Amino acid sequence: MTLSVQFAAILIMVAGGIYIGAAIDTFRRFERSWKHRVLFSYGMEIGFWLLQTLILFYLLYKVNQGELRFYIFLALLCGFATYKALFEHLYRRLLEQVIRFIVAVHRFFTRLFKSLIIQPIIWLFRLLLMLLSGIGAVLLWLLTVIGKICVFPFRLLFKMIWMLLPKPVKKYLHKLAGFYSRIKNMLRKWRQFMHKRRR
Repeated sequence: MTLSVQFAAILIMVAGGIYIGAAIDTFRRFERSWKHRVLFSYGMEIGFWLLQTLILFYLLYKVNQGELRFYIFLALLCGFATYKALFEHLYRRLLEQVIRFIVAVHRFFTRLFKSLIIQPIIWLFRLLLMLLSGIGAVLLWLLTVIGKICVFPFRLLFKMIWMLLPKPVKKYLHKLAGFYSRIKNMLRKWRQFMHKRRR
């Protein structure tokens, strides 16, 4: 391995150490979202460290074909310490601002989506319901009017027939109607009596 390759590997690992520090802070910032789910938290932790290992090894492979030397680990540790000393506070503030910006943008587009798409759909649905109820009321009124018009000749005919009936027939029909009413009242009382007994 030439001196230039070794120097490039050291620089890459220093940068990798700074990246690892930023990645850890980012991971810990979002960890609170799943911290109470124990199994998921363990899975995320293992996945995070595996991903960082793969990223660092890939960078090292691109520089020196993946050869591990003692100074590689020293450079990585040096980069991590540099992040902790110089960039940690600045990066955390920047991360919080980015998160706030993303949340604000998400809320804006959510409200915009509700205002431009969801609310018009709700208004159209309500308008359609009002139109249907209005059409239904008009149809019901028309049916009522048509029914009255259709029944009117039969009512008129019945009145004429009733006027032409002899008095004995009318009396008989009145008695028949009274008998029917008495039977109906008896059945109602019997139903009420049986209902009280069941209680």
